[in-house]
Formats: sequence, structure tokens, C-alpha cells
Amino acid sequence: PRRIGVPAAAEAILTGRLFPAKAALKRGMVDRLTKPEYLVRIASEIATGKRSCKRKSRGIAGLLVDRNPLLTSIIANKAREGVMKRTKGKYPAPLEALDILVRSPRTATKKSLRAEVEATARLATGSVCKSLISIFKGTEAAKRLGRGPDGEAAPRIDRAAVIGAGVMGGAVASLLAEKGVTTRLSDLSPDALDTALFEHRKVIGTKLKRRRLARHRADEALDHLDVTRDGSGLARSQIVIEAVAERLDVKQAVFGKLAEVLADDAILATNTSSLSVDAIAEGLPNPERVCGMHFFNPVRKMPLVEIIRGSRTDEKVVRAVAALAVRMGKYPVIVADVAGFLVNRILGPYLDEALRLFEEGADPARVDRLLEDFGMPMGPFLLLDEVGFDIAAHAAQSLHEAYGARMTPTKALDGLLKQDRLGKKTGLGFYVHGTIQKGKRKGKPARPTLAEDLPVFKRSGEATALTDDVIVDRLVLAMVAEGARCLEEKVVAGPAELDLATVMGTGFAPFTGGLMRYADSRTPAALAERLRELAGSSAIASRPGGPERFAPCTLLLEHAEAGRGFHG
Repeated sequence: PRRIGVPAAAEAILTGRLFPAKAALKRGMVDRLTKPEYLVRIASEIATGKRSCKRKSRGIAGLLVDRNPLLTSIIANKAREGVMKRTKGKYPAPLEALDILVRSPRTATKKSLRAEVEATARLATGSVCKSLISIFKGTEAAKRLGRGPDGEAAPRIDRAAVIGAGVMGGAVASLLAEKGVTTRLSDLSPDALDTALFEHRKVIGTKLKRRRLARHRADEALDHLDVTRDGSGLARSQIVIEAVAERLDVKQAVFGKLAEVLADDAILATNTSSLSVDAIAEGLPNPERVCGMHFFNPVRKMPLVEIIRGSRTDEKVVRAVAALAVRMGKYPVIVADVAGFLVNRILGPYLDEALRLFEEGADPARVDRLLEDFGMPMGPFLLLDEVGFDIAAHAAQSLHEAYGARMTPTKALDGLLKQDRLGKKTGLGFYVHGTIQKGKRKGKPARPTLAEDLPVFKRSGEATALTDDVIVDRLVLAMVAEGARCLEEKVVAGPAELDLATVMGTGFAPFTGGLMRYADSRTPAALAERLRELAGSSAIASRPGGPERFAPCTLLLEHAEAGRGFHG
């Protein structure tokens, strides 16, 4: 703040933004620039007094702005509004930093440094810091999944193919090419291939324009992606990722044809979100090379990739695919081949419980607001609009078939689906998302507004009397209960991996440290009691599968009895 002034310092410190050299010079962060090859010589001459270097000064602005309590108070209030809008007050560090930086130009340096030390001590021992550190450790551990127990790196994959040039397949192929993997994208539709190539060039062009990619890297990214309609040129691929229709027979047919032309050790990875990897591998030669590589939509933004290990999948294949995910800039989590895998299995009860609250008369806007205040990036109803009602209904039915009563899906979406109302992709779901005609959105994207006809689809008014805490608990603890079952069934290696998956895959509040660290913060004993209370409530006890959903599993009860958390 003394160097560049309170307004510029607030922008840099509160956002964590990094500035290139010329921008730093313009803002007064540095006094002199030089070419890298001259750096040592110029610095030495400045240090020894052989060359002058005029120090930039704030001048009169330092007195009129930085040392003016009224102006800095106005700046601080405006900055605090921005921080609260982004963090909802869940992250204390920016607010602590803001208080110190606005006072520093009119405070002795020694006193300001002491204030920093005291604030850092408070923050470093707080629950938010510990939670964020646990997530950081989880991401670092995920990066090491591409290595064996002895630290040996998995074989490098430099040639890949993607089958299916839809939204998911096209984005996966584009990202592979950008990361230096020679990639061939295959689809029967020339329009789909053209669209995928156009999107790839658009993304790379934007990154080049914004200087996120050097010119030679951008050219390489464009050169690394090729397309084919007849499947030619796939034989040399080290891995093929299929992203075709979510039908078992279609995926088996695709892999069957690929097995005829690929080398015996080429990896076959499926991007399925609901089908069994073992079922897809059934009847294929060398089934040990088949695994799941489940990306989340949108591919470029979502940082998680679930690596699904089938019962016959070779461990070296799992490591190689995990290493490829890391190279793509993703965090891999290795999960067992169970229905819904990990993220969708945990997310299913959450979304279904939201729909049941809607059936009971709850206002979707209120529920969304409460869950955003809890720390979710968006509420469950806005998320359902993003996912699409048809996809959500299909996933719910799949989970029900696999897990029985506790996953009994509500019929709340039936009436909405009958109106060809699918969510954001049709422009209308629980919210109105603008106008879409003939599959294309017209005009600029509008801010979603709650649909006015929703009361027609509600069946009772009981939820209007529910407190905020009950609504949040019904949604969040539905996830906690299922997460505990996943640990009990060893779907994932442990609570740290589950936490990472929920933060990176569902957006679960990062400041809590993830789903099971949140459970630990409430203690398993208190959670078990609260789950029993919810299971016995009239709205839940009277519906099919309601008590089963909230019943504490054996592992949760064991932790409650022992008085220890899931993280020990």
C-alpha cells in the first residue's frame, strides 16, 4: 500500500492477481525493467551506484488518498462489498488483509508488521485454513496417483483417440491436443467434427490472444488435433477414450471394433457416467486394459476426473490413465466400479431431497439461497436446470435400480418433463433462462429468474414451515450419509480422497474441507443423532425409502461410539 497506493494494493492483494513486468512497472510495483539476459549486469550497476534508478513515488496522491482516513474508509467499504459478494464472508483472510492494508500508509511499519503477524497466527490456526490445507494436500496426493508405490512414473501417453465428437468428446480431444498429446477425434457426423474443430480453434485462439499460450504452443495445439469419419489412423493410439451415447450395447460395439485394430496393450477408457466398466469390458479380449475415465461437464472448467477401476482392470492401466488426467490439468480420484461411481452417487440423494422439498411446498429460490449461503457454488434447483431434467431423471432411476429403497426417486419431475421442460437447454426449468428457438438461444443470456408456474407442480405445503437449518440438514446430511456408506464399501481409498472429489466434483464448500471433514466438524455422534431425528420426522418417515436414506450406516455408528472422526 505504501508503494502503489491503497486502491491498487487492494486489487492486487484481495484477488491474488499476478502482474506481468510491464503492468507492474505501470502500477509502480517496480522501478526499472530490463531484458532477462541483462538482469545481473544492470542490477549490479544499480547496486554499486554506477547506474541510477529513480524510485517511483505516489507523490501528492499518497497524502490526498492513502493517508486520508475518509477516502480510505470509502475504498475499504467498496472493497469489502466485493469480498463479501465473492466469499459470502466464509473466508476471513481477505477481510483481515483489507483492514491492515487500508491503515498501513498512516501506521508505523513496525506496528503494521505486528498486525500482520497477529492476523496470520489467527488465520493459520483457524478451521478454514486447516480445511483449505487439507484440500491442498489432497490435490498434491492426486497428482502422485500416476506413479507406482516405488515412485516409478507411468508410461507417457503421446498418442490418443477420442470416439464421439459431441460436447464432451470434442472438449476432451481439444484438451488433450492442447497438452501436447497427438489426438485423433472420430465421429460419423461431419457436422459434429466441424463443430469440434471450430471450438478447438476458438479456445486456442482466445488463449493466444490473452497471452495464456505462446504462439508456438498454440500452433502445436492446433496441429495435434486431427479428425476422421471412418476411424482411420486409430491403430497406433496408446489410449482411446469413448464418449458416445450412454447405452451399454453402443459402447460395447465401439470397443469391440477398436479391439480388432488396436495393440493388445492399448488402453480402452470409457467416459460413462452410469454404466458398469465391467459390463462394458464383458466379452472383450484383454479386459484388463479397460477402465473408466469420467470427465465432468464442462470439461475444461471441472477439475475432477474419476478413474474407475473395474474388477479386472490392471493397476498399471489405472496409473497410466491417472497420469494422463494430471497432464490434462485435472485431479484424478480412483473409485470402484459401482453404480453412480462416487460423485453422482453422493449427489443423487442431494438433488432428490431438494425435489422432495419442492413437492412439500418449499420455494426453490429460498432453498437455492440457503445452500449458496452454506457454501455451494449454486443451489440444487439451479443445478438441476444446468444438468437437465431428462438426465437427472435417468440418473435417479439408475441409482434406484442399484441401491433400492433409499434411492427411491421422487415423481416431482414427471409433470415438468411432460411439457418438454428440461432446464437450461430448453430455456425453462425451475428458472427461466431466456428464449431458445429451434435449439438455439436467442439474444444475450439472461439472469435466471424463478418460473412463475411452479406452484402448479407442488403437492403440499408442509415445507413452508420448515426452518432454514432443517432444509440445509436434509440436503447436506443426505450426502453425508451416502458418503459414509461409500467409505464403508471402500468405493474410494479414504476420507481425504472423498473430500477432494466432493469439492472438485460437486463444488462442496471448500472452506469446510470437503464432505467428511464437514462431518467431523459436527462429530459423528451428533450426526448419528441428527440423522435419526430426520429419519423419524413425519415428512421423511412416511415416504418410500425415506428412513433408509437417513439411517446412519455401520461405519458412522462405529465412529460415533468410538468418539473419533472419519479423519482420525
